[in-house]
Amino acid sequence: MRRWRAATPALVMALAVAGCGSGSGAGEPAAAPSGHPLAWTYAHLAKDLSSSVVNVAAVSAHDAWAVALTPVVGNVDKQQVTLLRYDGSSWRPQTLPPGMEAAPIAGYRLEASSPRDVWLFRSGPNTGMYAAHFDGTRWQQTPAPGGVSDVAVLGPADVWAVGESTTAWHWDGSRWTSVPLPARAVQLAGVAGDDVWASGRTTGEEDGLTYGAPVVLHWDGETWKREQLPTVEPPSAHRSNSMGASPMALYAPAADDVWAISRLVGEDDNGDAVYIAPFAFHWNGTSWSKTSPDACRRCGIPAGDGVVTADGMEGDNAGSSMLLSSVHYRSPHGRPRTIGSPPAAAGRSGKVTAADRKQKLRLLEITAIPGTDRVWGVGSVNVEAHGDANFSRGAIVQYDPHPRD
Repeated sequence: MRRWRAATPALVMALAVAGCGSGSGAGEPAAAPSGHPLAWTYAHLAKDLSSSVVNVAAVSAHDAWAVALTPVVGNVDKQQVTLLRYDGSSWRPQTLPPGMEAAPIAGYRLEASSPRDVWLFRSGPNTGMYAAHFDGTRWQQTPAPGGVSDVAVLGPADVWAVGESTTAWHWDGSRWTSVPLPARAVQLAGVAGDDVWASGRTTGEEDGLTYGAPVVLHWDGETWKREQLPTVEPPSAHRSNSMGASPMALYAPAADDVWAISRLVGEDDNGDAVYIAPFAFHWNGTSWSKTSPDACRRCGIPAGDGVVTADGMEGDNAGSSMLLSSVHYRSPHGRPRTIGSPPAAAGRSGKVTAADRKQKLRLLEITAIPGTDRVWGVGSVNVEAHGDANFSRGAIVQYDPHPRD
């Protein structure tokens, strides 16, 4: 199975849900607005008006998992977690894995390598680590790694986890083993068991960057090593400002084609951002080079947009990759297209009001649907700053760049 890695949620831009269009009923998916077939469409809308879908793992065209969160009524310190599964036609709630209950605020991560190898992780300052594995028949709670900010699942007996520290964790099918890293890592992208990449940034000044320089690490099957990256320098007009690199999004479709994409941010003496510029590093199997994200026709996207990439597509993109953010799509050899908005969803009144038409679809993750040229997006539909009209409905949306009439 070909692997891909999406950007961090912080890099995924919010998509404004503009215009009119009839809203869906509570919990009901809605069709794309007529006249704009290249648009996000709802596959699932939560009935709860204070909810969000936070993570998704696509196993196949007819099998996917997602995690949704809803605050527990009367307890602002806890969240009720709902596990959803797609069966080829709809998303349905599932029985939670053993030991998974309402908990204090925590982060969740779903990853999979096949229908018989699905992992669910939870981590938080007041919950500790939790891990569960689905073998195709049932979920079982398993030992948990020491920390999780990202996971790379290469097989039932080959899983890597990092937790924003200088320690990685490896699962061999029966236990987790801690492995020291030469630098702090935040994200992972796996190509094969002996070809795994991690990214992060230094915790202190390096290469003239006050708030941290970008870091890429590589696992060759025996050791983790820090890669030698080109220097990232701002224009001379901004070199007096304090600089730092944002955490890097990783994309590794092949052993000789790996991308790390980030942004360089400069601040003035008041702490205000006065310089923001995206940059990218590319690995060709031999060395790293610095380039613009736009140079990555298979995974880059015009400067200023969020970065999400996926490979293994079929149809017009067979054998290559497509490029997607929450607002733009571009095939390997085409120009960016604007992705249309889904229709406005009903809010607190049960029907679409003027305030509801100001809602936004905020995507936390976008994931390729294996064996297709479509993607899942998860997040929530929000109305904010409108008093009693405010709401947040957990949403799962889908995008098809080649809709069928």
